[in-house]
Amino acid sequence: MRFISLLFVVLLAGCNAYEGAMPPVLSPDAGGNVAGRAIAMEAAPASMDSGQTEQKYLAERQHWVFELKEAEIEKRWQSHLALCTGNCEVLNATISKSTMSPVYANLQMRVPRNEASKLFAAMESPDVIERRVEREDKTLQVVDVEARMKNLSELRDRLRVLQTQYKGSLKDLLETEKELARVQGELDAMTAQRKVLANETEKILLNADYRPRPSLGETGAFQPLVEAWRNVGRTFAQSLGSAMLFLVGALPWVVIVIPVLWGAWKGIKALWAKFRTWRKPA
Repeated sequence: MRFISLLFVVLLAGCNAYEGAMPPVLSPDAGGNVAGRAIAMEAAPASMDSGQTEQKYLAERQHWVFELKEAEIEKRWQSHLALCTGNCEVLNATISKSTMSPVYANLQMRVPRNEASKLFAAMESPDVIERRVEREDKTLQVVDVEARMKNLSELRDRLRVLQTQYKGSLKDLLETEKELARVQGELDAMTAQRKVLANETEKILLNADYRPRPSLGETGAFQPLVEAWRNVGRTFAQSLGSAMLFLVGALPWVVIVIPVLWGAWKGIKALWAKFRTWRKPA
């Protein structure tokens, strides 16, 4: 019983410490919702007890669109792919080439913030027709995860000390090991979540699309004619294929119907000849 009471005190102390370390919760009010207050906090950083400005964790995503000549798309895509070295991480690199459609390419990578300016300067060109930047505040999530990790680490350490110092029954020792395994599992999950958040806030996610530059016919009044000319061959092939399917489907019926019609015609002619002979006077 003394061991159970001691274990309960340890867990209760860990829970109280965790609740005390939780960041303040923003509640909606008449001035706006939680997201609006979070944005306001980002615009005017709060001061901590030590007098230092609270650190902000921002996840940044950029979307670039390149419009190039179709023959230059693959070369530009490969040159940008070669720029991702060191700590840069390529998440997706695809290129689509077909005789029935123009060339398209996509490149998605995570760039460390300290290397982003150099890489973006190398990719910058007049061919960029769109550049969109999105930022999301992850400060509350990071603070929450770090608080959970701190308190779980302290609880794990107390359980380890309790496990090594206790000399009681085997059942109580197994319960301590079970609780220690559970706490360690939660700590591992929080550690993995913190790594994901660090990957989002310490790197910039860049998504680049490469598409062909439209020709004069595709952007002017002659676009319907250009599209019609491109579809001439396909339309002719589809029509020819439909005709061939019709002939193949009708062939069995032709083989059956023609003999039947020929036999019916011969029978009608024979009956007509007999009828004329019977009507003829002697």
